[in-house]
Amino acid sequence: MIEVLSRFGFTPVPASDAAEALQILDRDTIDLVLLDLHMPGPADGEDLLYLLRDRGDNIPIIIVSGWVDDDATREQPDCVNAVLKKPVAVETLLSTIRRVLEQA
Repeated sequence: MIEVLSRFGFTPVPASDAAEALQILDRDTIDLVLLDLHMPGPADGEDLLYLLRDRGDNIPIIIVSGWVDDDATREQPDCVNAVLKKPVAVETLLSTIRRVLEQA
């Protein structure tokens, strides 16, 4: 996904776990979070999602995970802008990212 996004002009900043993601978000200007719900470490992607919401971050969030179902897309938290199920087609990923960034 990093390679694909780079080819289309984005500058992805990967995080290996929720703690690293928080450090990056505190340090850098990030326009959008692509969040997998199942991240390694004591805090997973869902924990990170609620940490971001609770601390008042207004950064757009797209969940990209193989562990979502139709209920997750209908009942997403108010801080989530879109939900994509892996594997996701490149065109779908790019159009969703562009739409969410335009709305932000």
